[in-house]
Amino acid sequence: MKKFILTVLAFLSLGAYNHVMAQGDAGDRNPDLKTGGKYTGSKKEGKMHGKGTFEWKNGDRFEGNFVDGQIEGYGRYSWVDGDMYQGDFKDGKQDGFGSAFYADKCNTYEGEWKNGKRNGHGKLTWANGDTYEGEWVDDVRVGEGVFTAANGDKYVGHYENNQRNGFGTYYHNNGDVYAGQWVNGEKEGLGKYTYANGNVYEGQFCNSYIEGQGTFVWASGATYTGQFKEDMRNGVGTYTTASGKVIAGNWKDNRFAGDINNALASR
Repeated sequence: MKKFILTVLAFLSLGAYNHVMAQGDAGDRNPDLKTGGKYTGSKKEGKMHGKGTFEWKNGDRFEGNFVDGQIEGYGRYSWVDGDMYQGDFKDGKQDGFGSAFYADKCNTYEGEWKNGKRNGHGKLTWANGDTYEGEWVDDVRVGEGVFTAANGDKYVGHYENNQRNGFGTYYHNNGDVYAGQWVNGEKEGLGKYTYANGNVYEGQFCNSYIEGQGTFVWASGATYTGQFKEDMRNGVGTYTTASGKVIAGNWKDNRFAGDINNALASR
C-alpha cells in the first residue's frame, strides 16, 4: 500500500501545479478614440474612413481600417507596454477572429472574440509551453476544453470559471489516468484512477483525496472494498487477497485494526 500512497501524493502535486498554470490573462483592453491622439490616413466627409493609423498620446497605436470615424474591420492594435492584438474589430472592439500577445508573461492567444473579449473557441499558449484550447466566455474558460502541459500531462473535459469543473479526464505523463468529477480544480465526487502499473481505484474523492466509499484493485488480483480517508484505508472495509482469503472489519491508516488471525479464522 506504501507505493499506492506515494503514487497518489505525486498525482496531487502535479494536479496542484497544473491548477496554478491554468490561470490566464485578462483580455479586456480596447482602443478608445475619445481619449485623443493623432490620425494619419484616409478620410471621408471629414471622418476617418479607410486605411489609417491612430497614435494615442500615451504611445498606443492602431493600424488598420476605419469606417465613419470608428475602428472597424481588420487591424493591429499595439499597447505601449508591449501587448498586441491583430485581427477583426467591430464597433471599435476586438470582435471576430484575432490573435493577442501578452508581453508581461509572453503568453499568446489565438481564436474568437466578441465585444472586446475572448468568446467562442480559442487557444491560449503560455511561455513555458503549456496550452489550453477550448471554449471561452468573456475571457473565462467555460465549457469543453483541453489543457496540455509542457511535461506531457493532459486534461480533457469541462471548465467553469477557469477551473476544471464537471466531468473530465486527466492523463499523466507517467501513464496514470483519472476520469471523473471535478470541483474548482480538485477531484471531487465519483471517479476512477487507473495506474500505469495496473492498479485501479474506483469510488469517491474529496478535495483530491481518495476519500469515502470505494474499491481498490491491485494488479495482483487483491481487492479492498470499503471506506477511505486521505488516500488510506480508514473505516469499515473488506480486503480479499489474490488467493481468496478475506479480512473484514475496521481499518486505520491502511492497517487492519483487529486481529487478522481471528478475522481469517471467522471465514
